[in-house]
Amino acid sequence: MMAIDVIGLCYVGVGVVAAIALAAMRGISAGDAVLVVVLWPLYVPMTLASRDTGGELEAALRRAAASPLASALPDATTARELSRRLRDARARLAELDGVLARPDFDAAAAEARAGELAARGATAAAAAAQLRVKTLGQLRAVRARYRSELEEVGELIAQLVTQAELVRLGNAPASGELVAELVARVEGLGELLAHEAGGEYLPDPDRLGS
Repeated sequence: MMAIDVIGLCYVGVGVVAAIALAAMRGISAGDAVLVVVLWPLYVPMTLASRDTGGELEAALRRAAASPLASALPDATTARELSRRLRDARARLAELDGVLARPDFDAAAAEARAGELAARGATAAAAAAQLRVKTLGQLRAVRARYRSELEEVGELIAQLVTQAELVRLGNAPASGELVAELVARVEGLGELLAHEAGGEYLPDPDRLGS
């Protein structure tokens, strides 16, 4: 039992250190800090990946700037804003993954609970439980959308690097279509975040779990 207690304390200690480090690097809310402490093996790698993704976009734009594609690229201020949006979207995906990994957000368990209440004739409670099942489905749908959008952006970034090299070597015409599509996709992530912040896509996870 003592060994288990020590392991638990070590786990929490690592989580606290990780939360402090992330707060210093990028600033996180109190709710995010709690998630880091509890789910640091999942949350920390994804959060760091979000930083790398934003940096990857800036690196791709810098590389393209050394090619004939330079005239089609966004200016430095816009590029920084796009990178910030990309980092924020990756951080939100990490947060959603962390929330949905919690036992109290298990969709199968929620569905089973709703069925149990309905079988017992607890109509009002069953309706509330079924609403929770629906809301969990909405959470999963939002997570799937973030993941899909971010995967597409990642592929566009990789393609931009490849196209920049082809154009630089004279093996392809300089076209700004890919740049325009990439910018539109990242701006779309910003719009998704803004809509979600306005409550149009996602309920408050903390209220859902209460």
